[in-house]
Amino acid sequence: MIERRKIRMDGLCLSYLEKGRAAKGRPSLVLLHGLMGCAETFVPLIEELDPDLHIIALDLPGAGQSERRDDIDASLRTTSEHVRRFLKAIHLHKPVVLGHSHGGAVALNLAAHHHDILQSLVLLAPAHPYFDEGDPLIRFYLSLPGRIFAYTMPWFPEWLQMVGLRRMAGPQSWDTPERLKPYRDNLRTPGTMSHLLRLLRTWHKDMSGLRRALRRSLDTPSLIVWGDCDRAVPLHSAAELRAHLLHSELITVPGVGHRPAEERPTLVAEFVHTWLEKAVTAPSVRYSAKVSATQPRTAALITPSFDSGD
Repeated sequence: MIERRKIRMDGLCLSYLEKGRAAKGRPSLVLLHGLMGCAETFVPLIEELDPDLHIIALDLPGAGQSERRDDIDASLRTTSEHVRRFLKAIHLHKPVVLGHSHGGAVALNLAAHHHDILQSLVLLAPAHPYFDEGDPLIRFYLSLPGRIFAYTMPWFPEWLQMVGLRRMAGPQSWDTPERLKPYRDNLRTPGTMSHLLRLLRTWHKDMSGLRRALRRSLDTPSLIVWGDCDRAVPLHSAAELRAHLLHSELITVPGVGHRPAEERPTLVAEFVHTWLEKAVTAPSVRYSAKVSATQPRTAALITPSFDSGD
């Protein structure tokens, strides 16, 4: 059963979902959501994961049921520090951290500065310093028309919101109002848009800082799952990111966009289970952009029912 919990750290209230209990000899899995998301967006994945696995899905500051305040620093460095302190506060020892999109950048930053507190990473279409396709959209949202649009967007009709959120999925995926409800509810919570705009104002500085941190290649074992139809963080940028990860494996999922855990939760759960089983025992392999035993592989997922969704 998934339970909602809250914790207060130095005056900041964070909320999270928890399923199962930590067990000696088995890693816990910590889930970090993307930019407009929240812990609830991981529910389809959580429901497909091993029922005996200990899972924590955190609402990052400014999202979900965590606190929103105008004085909360939304920068990548501070958000990563909140996550580090959260892991310490709930006494998690070397968990596997799964980050989606912006949550992937948070996970990378956490590993770059505190690699000793993590066992490994699972990165789902992670934001990173080596792509710039999002720059025009960031510039728009930081302009006056963009800010007006951002504050009014949560109150658009449901069908119009569906069109916008649907673009983040791939052509082989499907969405329903119920599946996208956590996004709509999150965006409509007072304070969310203010926090997101503060985050975007520090985006380029944050990515520059992460780029510097990754000059010393990250040795944390990393599984990367990417949809080949990702419009937000394109798959072609994966090679340069992997050049800074010493031990990584890339799985490409055909027909999937920027939300693999929601578009193909059963498949992503299988990838996570396999990773958790072998990450501890299998020897790490160094990735090379030219030659590697961990070259990208395409998920064998096309079944007769694939076109009809999950």
